[in-house]
Amino acid sequence: MKLNEKNVANFALCSSPVDKEGYLQKRGETHRVIQRRWFVLKGNLLFYFEKKQDKEPMGVIILEHCSVQLSNEVRHAFEIVFDGPGCRAYLLIADISYLSLMTNITTFLKIYLL
Repeated sequence: MKLNEKNVANFALCSSPVDKEGYLQKRGETHRVIQRRWFVLKGNLLFYFEKKQDKEPMGVIILEHCSVQLSNEVRHAFEIVFDGPGCRAYLLIADISYLSLMTNITTFLKIYLL
């Protein structure tokens, strides 16, 4: 799938409704370092930024063909796991106040994708 990076970045920052936003910690794919990132959930797109005031997202997770589950690795953590062999799983760690983001993602997946 090809995405137009400029359009995706514009959508991340436009005035369309935000389902949920807040800081989470995200484990990197390559170095496995956990870093704090600003997340914005809009529909089936979960954008993440280095800081809240950034003008362009670092990345986007397309929430299709995936599930959300609590992680046993870290306290207050959940994983977004994609279907299929060799697919990436995202480990996200929340402050207790942001665990509702996991609920929002799970609810979205149940309503729109199942």
